[in-house]
Amino acid sequence: MNKMFAIPLALVMTTPALVTTSMVAVAQVGTSCADCPNYSGAFSIENTSGVTIPYQVRWGNGAWKQISLRSGHTEIHSYPLGENRAGKAPPPHVRFDRIGGDGKFTAQEYHMKFHAVGYAGYGPSTNTTQPKRYYFEYAADGRTLNLFER
Repeated sequence: MNKMFAIPLALVMTTPALVTTSMVAVAQVGTSCADCPNYSGAFSIENTSGVTIPYQVRWGNGAWKQISLRSGHTEIHSYPLGENRAGKAPPPHVRFDRIGGDGKFTAQEYHMKFHAVGYAGYGPSTNTTQPKRYYFEYAADGRTLNLFER
């Protein structure tokens, strides 16, 4: 006789309930935020000037970070906002030498704006926002550099 059929019917009837109860308890243990919203404050700077442009960026009173942006490239700068799309971030700053070719550093500094970008989380919400866009451009004299909003 096959041992599988030798199990009493009462035990077979109660086993699925035990398994189901056990599975429910396991499913309720712990939480995951893999599908939670995750945003960053972000802005981008594009360089179409034809030359590499060195500049510095910082968020709030943090340390300045040196960037060299090659012509034809765009750099995105971001700061984590977490799950709150309207979260606060320290104000970003950009500074650069506004007069090229004179052998001196003539600082130009801007307080930048940013957009909240990122993952809207599981569900019907979507985030189609792009970073706040800026671009470098030289004036007609070919020496005076400025930063403009798109």
